[in-house]
Amino acid sequence: MELLQMAEVIEAVEEGFREYKTGRGAVPVRMCVNVGSGKDIFLFMPAYLGGQNSFGTKIVSVFPENPKGNLPTIQAAFLLNDPTTGEFLALMDGTFLTAIRTGATSAVATKYLSKKQSRVLGIIGTGAQALFQAEGICKVRPIQEILAYDQDRNRAQRFAEMVSEHLRISVRVTESAKALVENADVLVTVTTSPHPVLDGRDVKLGTHINAVGAYAPGMRELDDFTIKKARIVVDTYEGCLAEAGDLLIPIKNGVISNEDIHGDLGEVVLGQKPGRKTENEITVFKSVGFAVEDLVTAHLAYQRARERGVGSEFKLEG
Repeated sequence: MELLQMAEVIEAVEEGFREYKTGRGAVPVRMCVNVGSGKDIFLFMPAYLGGQNSFGTKIVSVFPENPKGNLPTIQAAFLLNDPTTGEFLALMDGTFLTAIRTGATSAVATKYLSKKQSRVLGIIGTGAQALFQAEGICKVRPIQEILAYDQDRNRAQRFAEMVSEHLRISVRVTESAKALVENADVLVTVTTSPHPVLDGRDVKLGTHINAVGAYAPGMRELDDFTIKKARIVVDTYEGCLAEAGDLLIPIKNGVISNEDIHGDLGEVVLGQKPGRKTENEITVFKSVGFAVEDLVTAHLAYQRARERGVGSEFKLEG
């Protein structure tokens, strides 16, 4: 979508966390409806921000088996309203919206939690979201090389070719997750795996990890060893303590407790909680998705569309 540029979305998402955390918004915990076998889900995500006077709702579906039929895993639509009148303002594709805001959110976390001179980005899982993770993180850190690993080596190779051309950065496919993890300054896990995709003993000191892929209580990408030794920051307490298997499973096993969560991203952005304290500590940002991220991104797209006269106008007749 030409209306949205990653740098602007990163700025909007950061400001959205700042505004919400100062009490100028309302965001219910998203509603999840499992269908079919239980692996397929619909998510309903409303949000309101008073400062920018915006309200909207995203409906998103997550169907992990879709790629087998050449369909995307995640599909979504977003409805934007005027919160002063209730008027419907815009209906827009939510799939791209979800993709770019997720990459932007990881970029905000990376800005506050990674070492400033991080130069090697490692990405485990090279599906559609991986490109947005790479682009966002490259906007906030001087990345010079990207390492990629996927169980499907052909997919990883296609990702490497696309990203190296798009970002003009060297991208190398590794033979194993271990080879990637051992060399990454910033690490992204963006898979649909229900089990850990790395061994925490391979994570070098000073690494920052964005754990993006696992979105349900029974799923996890990070092992107990990683979670135990990391400073943990979440997108929201409510969302992660309801849905993030990366945290819920080790909490259930007694490896960590709720109190071991250092803070949420809004607290870090506002300076209420410190981000990275030392060069050697390992930091983890766990996200399950937050409706404010979608709202600020949709609001930005709507503003740009109005400015440029883009889109088709229609009215709903009662």
